[in-house]
Amino acid sequence: MREVHKIALSRTPKEWERLAKSTSDLDRAFYYNALKRLAEALQKGNKSEIETWTFNAEELKKHLEAKGLFKI
Repeated sequence: MREVHKIALSRTPKEWERLAKSTSDLDRAFYYNALKRLAEALQKGNKSEIETWTFNAEELKKHLEAKGLFKI
């Protein structure tokens, strides 16, 4: 299991949604939304969505790290 999958499954999709709505940082909100979508895809076992949201979450994580904003 990839690291991003572990992160996505560490919270429920509702919790990721709550985090996305509570942050004022748009980049972080996008990241939390990607984790929410990834968690949902993993729960459903939808391979194409898992691939899509894995890529999106990993790229958003890199973006946040580059800006010095990465932390959950």
